[in-house]
Amino acid sequence: MKKSYYLCLLLLTTLLACETDFEVNAPWKETAVIYGLLDQTVDTQRVIIYKAFLGQESAYTMAQQADSFYYAKDDLEVFLYGLDNDGDTLQEIELEYQLTNNRFNTGFDTIFSTEYSVEYITAEPLNQSLIYHLYVHNVVSDYVARSTTNLIEPLDINPGFTDEITFFKNNEYRIHRLRWTSSTFGKIYKPFMRFYYYEKNVTTDEVVRKYKDLSFPQMYSQSISGNDNMELAITGENFYYFVKNSIEENINVLRINAKSLEDGFPEYDYWQGGIDFYFLVGGEAVAQYIEINNLPSVIFQDPPTYTNIENGRGVFSSRLNAESLGKFLDISTLIELANGDVTDELNFIEP
Repeated sequence: MKKSYYLCLLLLTTLLACETDFEVNAPWKETAVIYGLLDQTVDTQRVIIYKAFLGQESAYTMAQQADSFYYAKDDLEVFLYGLDNDGDTLQEIELEYQLTNNRFNTGFDTIFSTEYSVEYITAEPLNQSLIYHLYVHNVVSDYVARSTTNLIEPLDINPGFTDEITFFKNNEYRIHRLRWTSSTFGKIYKPFMRFYYYEKNVTTDEVVRKYKDLSFPQMYSQSISGNDNMELAITGENFYYFVKNSIEENINVLRINAKSLEDGFPEYDYWQGGIDFYFLVGGEAVAQYIEINNLPSVIFQDPPTYTNIENGRGVFSSRLNAESLGKFLDISTLIELANGDVTDELNFIEP
């Protein structure tokens, strides 16, 4: 089985350079590899913890054995402590051991894959104002690893003067500018545009709603202090070719760009929405980690060289999900979607 590990594209926190490189086949020394992104906008927090390959066998050979990769269920106690600015502990959370078929995913095109996954989870809400300390203790060997992160403050997305988006007007492509103000403790920003559409099969009358996501390159704020004005320029050419390359031609379907159709498919005077924007925001540590390791794709090899885990390896940081919903394409943009040279074979209906 191919072994890759989820060194996440938005894995977040201030990465400190490790003191020295080490030999994979050096005499065994206990070292935990830890990946965790705290996100107060989701229901469940997840931390991945596994063993670094520091035994006499090669990392590849040891990776074939799940027992050599993960800690046993009762080996570790894993806690999150929420501290205020005075250093007082206001929240204590013990994370629960869980086997899962899921793969650790930061949302940034990385993969962590073995026979199975072990994660340490909690559904307890996090407090935006607290600093979170991760404490990992092996009760068998007395090994301890630690790390710390702030939570990213909410993202301020500029709503603009209107929810209408123009990508084509007066026989030329136009640029839509997505603007936002950076968050405190946020460093790396990855925007997505979600394009909704309905398909109606003309032979069966079946109507299905679908969507496609256009992912943009990550961007970096100047600092983690917040209040940096940031902007993404989305060109009309990019939009139409994204639609063309994402949706297959099918002569048996008609399509409408909409998020909802209150009165059914034919009465397209009642189209609603059609475009949403989403963001993944990562902290300074994960931003540095991504730059240092040249992610997204890191082949399973030695344990990571850079880390912000005290007495361990990996990254412990924060992530934030944000959204700007309810946008829609203007009439001229929809007409070009239906009749323009790039997308006219996709059978979108003209308003």
